[in-house]
Amino acid sequence: MFRGATSLNLDVKGRLAMPTKHRDALHTQSSGSLVITAHPHGCLLLYPQPAWEPIQAKLMSLSSFDKRASGLQRLLVGNADDI
Repeated sequence: MFRGATSLNLDVKGRLAMPTKHRDALHTQSSGSLVITAHPHGCLLLYPQPAWEPIQAKLMSLSSFDKRASGLQRLLVGNADDI
């Protein structure tokens, strides 16, 4: 849906403004429901709720006995927050 990197800034109240070029498409695909989570490289990932569900299901289907898989589960699913 989105490509490239965008530099974002927080306002004085700590709020993040969605770049205008992405705002309409994101609202259409998400119906106002988003999921934000952490990425292993220290950035944030933002998904429309419908796009996040299959990703979460795939992550949770991985073996929790595999160290890398369980690490991804804890990072991505454990830090996921509905916004």
